[in-house]
Amino acid sequence: MTSSRSDLTVRRTFLRPIQSLCLCFLLGCATTQPPEQSPVPLDPAIAARATEQTQLDAKLRLVFNWTLQDRDARFSGDGVTRIEPTYKARLDLFGPRGEAYLSAALVDFDLRIPPGAPAELLPPPTMLWSVLGVFRAPQNAQLVAAHGDSTNTELQYRSGQETWTFVLANGRLQRSEWQGPQQGRQTVEIKGYHERGLPARVVYRDWRAFRELTLTLDQVHDVVSFPPDTWTPGR
Repeated sequence: MTSSRSDLTVRRTFLRPIQSLCLCFLLGCATTQPPEQSPVPLDPAIAARATEQTQLDAKLRLVFNWTLQDRDARFSGDGVTRIEPTYKARLDLFGPRGEAYLSAALVDFDLRIPPGAPAELLPPPTMLWSVLGVFRAPQNAQLVAAHGDSTNTELQYRSGQETWTFVLANGRLQRSEWQGPQQGRQTVEIKGYHERGLPARVVYRDWRAFRELTLTLDQVHDVVSFPPDTWTPGR
């Protein structure tokens, strides 16, 4: 009896440090964190290529039709866009009887709208360039993601609580999205391209305002020049 108790004591004394060692090993494995992965380096050349591929390269006069679906009403009519390299554009919307509805000019990032015009119907400059199929990196924003190959490109920018995402395919802008504070969200989707390399149909949505503007291209005309006051509507 004494021998059995002695053997049991010896086994316990021998096994206790082994059990402790195994427990420490298991706890160590459970709390070990995987090594942090280095962020994927950004390639500014991807954004530069998107800018070059989509910039305006001819003076043109575009004729289109438009529809506006607001929260409570629906409007439609015809419109004219005048564009001039590198970054000048003029937009005029007319009602169903040819009456002037809205005029605006965009020179680089300067959106020029006559006093009293319904400016809320148009997207801000970066998104308005997207409507024309032109990629413009938003001002004062940082490039935080850039993925691309010979076919597809995705770019993301951030400034405070605002983010912008741009998607291109085969060198042409396909979609852009802005998200901001208070659930602000705007999108531009390009539904195909005209043979002249311009968006054939574009849908701009302001999701928070329940507003949707659709532009459908009808005609494209080459132009030699535009009068200087083209870019200052309302003057």
